Amino acid sequence: MHGDWSIALMNSAVVIGTFSLFVHLYITKKAGVARAGLSVLTIFAMTMTIHLKGTENIHWVYPALTTTFFLLSPRTAAILTSIFLFVVIAMIWQDVNVLFILTFGISAGATFLFSYAFSSRMHTQALFLEHLATTDPLTGVGNRRRLEEKLLEISKKIRRYPGQTCSLIIFDIDYFKQVNDTYGHASGDIILQSFSDIMTSNVRDVDSFYRLGGEEFVLVLENTNLLAAEKLARKLAIEIENADWHIENLEMTTSAGIAQYDASESTYDWMKRADEALYRAKESGRNKCLVNNEFSAESSSS
Repeated sequence: MHGDWSIALMNSAVVIGTFSLFVHLYITKKAGVARAGLSVLTIFAMTMTIHLKGTENIHWVYPALTTTFFLLSPRTAAILTSIFLFVVIAMIWQDVNVLFILTFGISAGATFLFSYAFSSRMHTQALFLEHLATTDPLTGVGNRRRLEEKLLEISKKIRRYPGQTCSLIIFDIDYFKQVNDTYGHASGDIILQSFSDIMTSNVRDVDSFYRLGGEEFVLVLENTNLLAAEKLARKLAIEIENADWHIENLEMTTSAGIAQYDASESTYDWMKRADEALYRAKESGRNKCLVNNEFSAESSSS
C-alpha cells in the first residue's frame, strides 16, 4: 500500500516459504525440515529487513536469535546465529558509531549466551525425558513404547522399499516365576539384566533389543530373513543355556517365536504371529525356537 515493493516482495517470499513448510510438516509429520527451514527464513527475513530499512530495525535481531535457538539444537543454532550477527554488524558498520556497535554487541552477545544456555538445558532435559519414556529402567534396553515406534518405522520403510526384509524374535525366559519364588525378586532382577546383556552383546549394532514386559523380550533384526533369524535365535538360546548366572545350581533356558514381516500385514499382526510361534514353543516343552512363516515362507526360502 505504501509502494515499498522490496519489503512486500520479501514478506511474500517468507509467507510462501512458511506455508510450504507447514504443508510439508502436515504431509510428512516430520518436524526436522520445518524447524530448519523456519529458522533459515527467520534469519533471512531479519537480515533483509535491516538491509532494506536500515539500522532502526536492528531490534529484530533479538527475536531472531531466540527463535533460532528455540527451533534448532544448541550447536546448530549457535553456528547459524553467529553468522547472522557477523553479517548484521558488517551491514551496519559504516552507518553507526563505535558506541552503537559496542552497545549492540554487548546486548546481542548477552541474548546469544542466555539463549544458548537455556536451549542447552532444555535440550538435555528433553533427551533425559525421552530416555525415561522409552527405556526399561531395570535392563536399560528399549521398552514397549520404543518397540512400537521401531516397528512402525520398519513397516513404512519396507512398504516403500519392498526388497528389504526384517524379522523379529520374541524371547521368553522359561520358568522365570519359579526363579522369583525360589531365589527372590532381587535375584530375578539380576537375571533379567544379565539376560539383556547376553542378548545385546551377541547381536549386531544395527539390531535392536526391547523388553516387552515381565520376562518377555523382543529382538528386531533389520535386513534379515526368516532362516537367518531362526539361526540366530538358536545361537542365542544356546548362549543363555550355557551362561553362568552366579547362582548355585541355577540353569536357565529360553523359548522363542520368530516371524518375518510381510508388507500386507500390520505390525500388530506381525507381533501376533511371532507370539503364536512362542506359545507353540512353550507348549511343546520350552527351550525351543519356532517360526511362523504364514506370510514369509517364499521370501525366507529364497
